Amino acid sequence: MRWAVLSLIISLSACKNRNPICLIDATDILKGSGGKLITVKDSNFRIVALYDAGWDSLKGGAYLFYPNQFLKSYTFYQNKVAVYTENYDEHGYLIHTMGSPMVNRVINELGEDSAYVEVYFYKSLKSYQQLNIKINNNAAVNYKLATDTNFSNMQSVTFGINTNNLTHINMYSRIKYLDECSKVEHILSDSLFLIKDQHNELTPANTK
Repeated sequence: MRWAVLSLIISLSACKNRNPICLIDATDILKGSGGKLITVKDSNFRIVALYDAGWDSLKGGAYLFYPNQFLKSYTFYQNKVAVYTENYDEHGYLIHTMGSPMVNRVINELGEDSAYVEVYFYKSLKSYQQLNIKINNNAAVNYKLATDTNFSNMQSVTFGINTNNLTHINMYSRIKYLDECSKVEHILSDSLFLIKDQHNELTPANTK
C-alpha cells in the first residue's frame, strides 16, 4: 500500500451526557438493514443476534439482544478487533459507548497520481450532516453521506484525491450529527497524516 497512516486523532464532543431511554428492538434493526443481516434465533424462535451478511469476525457489525428482544449491544469489528460499541441495559438505556461512530475509513490508490477515500458512519438513531474534509492547504469540501450498500444501518461517502506531486497528505475531517433519542448534537473531528518515502510510497513517519 503506497499511502500509510502516520497518526489518527479522533475527538467527539457533545453539550450534555445524560442519556434518555431508547427502545431499539430486533424489528427496528431489521427494518433499517436493507436485507443485509444474518439472523440467529434461540429454541423459542426469539432473535438473539444479527450479523452483517458475510460477517466473519474480521469486519462488520454484530447485534446482540436481550430475551425481550431489546438491543443489548452493537459492535463493529475491524480485523477481529471491536472498533465501536454501544451497550444498552434491558430497559433501553444507553449505558456505555466505546470508539467513534465513524467506524471505518479506507484509502485506495488508483495508480501513481490518484486515490479514493471511503468513510463509514453507523447511523442508528443518528442524523448526520455533511462531512467536511480539508486536505493540506486546500479549501475545505463538504460531502453528503449516502446509505451504504455493504453494511447494515450504515452511511458512507467516497471521494477522490489527486496525489500527483504530493509528498504528504494531512487530512482533517469534521461532521455534526444529531442523536435522535437524546436530541443532543455531537461534533466528530479527526486528523489523518500520510507521508511518502524515498521509494515513492507513503509510509509511517519516524515519530522519534
